[in-house]
Amino acid sequence: MLGRTSGPAPADRISPALRRAQEMLLAAVAEGGPARLAHVCLDAWDGGDAVAAGMSLGALLRALPGMGPITAHEILAQLRASEATCVGELDHAQRVALPAALARARRPHTAAGE
Repeated sequence: MLGRTSGPAPADRISPALRRAQEMLLAAVAEGGPARLAHVCLDAWDGGDAVAAGMSLGALLRALPGMGPITAHEILAQLRASEATCVGELDHAQRVALPAALARARRPHTAAGE
């Protein structure tokens, strides 16, 4: 699965072991929040975790506590990435922009004058 650029494999074509590894990563992000997502991304980018590199960024964003699909989509749009873009496929500019996009998305919105 390394080296592919067309996004994650369809669910019916991945092995049960890979599916389990992906589920464990999603659960870790759901439990650990943005800090755990950062670790997953760094592991993917340094070549140490092929499962993380092959994970859809959209799926990992939606796994974050309190992250809805619309906010995840907005972050992907800011990064100029698609739903199917794998973490390992992000270029340098997208990698640098990800923390700021997350911070903007997770900042509480207040009404004008508050």
